[in-house]
Amino acid sequence: MTLVPDLDTLLRLVLPKLLFMTVLSAVVGGVVGAVVAGIVALLRRSRPGAMGPAVWGSFLGVLLVGLLPIEANPASLIGGPYAGLWFLSMALLFVPVGAVGGALLGMLAIGHPRARLRGPRALAALTLGAYALSAVVLTLTLSPPAITIRTPQPGGPFPLLAEVSGLESIPSHLALSGDGRQLAVLSVRYGRQQVDILDLTSRQQHRIRNLHGKPEGQQTLREILSTLAFTVDGKELVTAALQQVQVRPLPAGRPRLRLDGGSVAYPMAAGRLVTLTPNDASPAPRNLQVWDLASGRRLQAMPADLNTVERATLPVAVSPDRRLLAFPLRVDDDRIEVWDIPQARRITTLELGRRVGLLALAFSPDGRQLAVALGQGPPIAIWDLATARRIRSLDRPQPVQQLHWTTEGLLASSDGGYRVLSPQDGRVLHMLPPAAAAPSGPARPVLSLGPSALSGDRSTFAVPIPGQGIAVWRVGRPVTAD
Repeated sequence: MTLVPDLDTLLRLVLPKLLFMTVLSAVVGGVVGAVVAGIVALLRRSRPGAMGPAVWGSFLGVLLVGLLPIEANPASLIGGPYAGLWFLSMALLFVPVGAVGGALLGMLAIGHPRARLRGPRALAALTLGAYALSAVVLTLTLSPPAITIRTPQPGGPFPLLAEVSGLESIPSHLALSGDGRQLAVLSVRYGRQQVDILDLTSRQQHRIRNLHGKPEGQQTLREILSTLAFTVDGKELVTAALQQVQVRPLPAGRPRLRLDGGSVAYPMAAGRLVTLTPNDASPAPRNLQVWDLASGRRLQAMPADLNTVERATLPVAVSPDRRLLAFPLRVDDDRIEVWDIPQARRITTLELGRRVGLLALAFSPDGRQLAVALGQGPPIAIWDLATARRIRSLDRPQPVQQLHWTTEGLLASSDGGYRVLSPQDGRVLHMLPPAAAAPSGPARPVLSLGPSALSGDRSTFAVPIPGQGIAVWRVGRPVTAD
């Protein structure tokens, strides 16, 4: 699958650049063409009769030689003072050559009495050809790269379902739909965020065009996105910025609701959505809020003090049936509360006994146990929710930064990869990505400490691999709500 040049690229990049090139070429070409025609007339001791051809030639010379190599370079999309210095240095190099050379060629091609390009039709055809060439070059060089989805041959206990390549940078965030068939990717290209929805089954791609509500360069903390999440039915995408959460019906992605939340969003059962309060840089605690997805009405606030500024992920977990939410009252607290969101009630509190620094939480596939990754003490502890007691500890040599629980075991991030651990005794069952088959083979790819995504049914797992793209594995049997 390849991504062809689209209307968004034409309207947002190509046409504004053509307009800028036209204005600048007209100004520079008009001045340089007149000067060159005057100098040639003085040398010939005649009247500057080739003024028009010189201006026209200088205009096209600046357009094609002076500005097109600069504007067609993807570096022109990067803002800031260094980009301005780069543009100025390139303009000083190319624009004079195009302006003077174009003026002289214009006088030779049109101003000569025997020239065949003197007619208005020929001039119009050449001008249209120059614009067509500029538009094609700009479109080809500035269009987003082709995103491809490769389906490898399945094999092993954790088969690789898809390999997504063509991304220019490591994604800012990932989200998988409940059935694992759709992958949402939040990335940044030349300072502009974009969201791509990839269908892993049909290998089709859709990009949300109207991602921001304001023009580029005017976005606030209400538009700059942090995380993504699919609703339970997979028909809507929830995008969370620091000071606003948007609910977007797919495939168009135009916001249906704008909620006064921030940073993260957890779609729950019974049409509920949990977010943090907006990040307004005040010292007030950032509580959790519960919203009704149908109406956008705030239903409840749960006391907590969670901050996403100092951490890439929050130690918050959602049960497979999307009814239970587990979270600490503070990231460094010694208590974990578990709430039934549709019933709006707390069902249990886990007392850790001391402040140990929570790193990650994960529900078991049946929703009856909770795995807790700790910064101090046993790296992973398993708690029974019915009795609110710790039933076992799994010793690991290193702390776990991210934790997921599937039917095949615990996915614990460490050493640049994910170890699949037995939830009974902590034995390593598998590694993701797998190690090379032979000692002489290539080294095992190293995963980033960036985002990862587990589908709602706990069957599919996606994670970026630096320099390669996104890998999607089958990591368990689908878990369905009773």
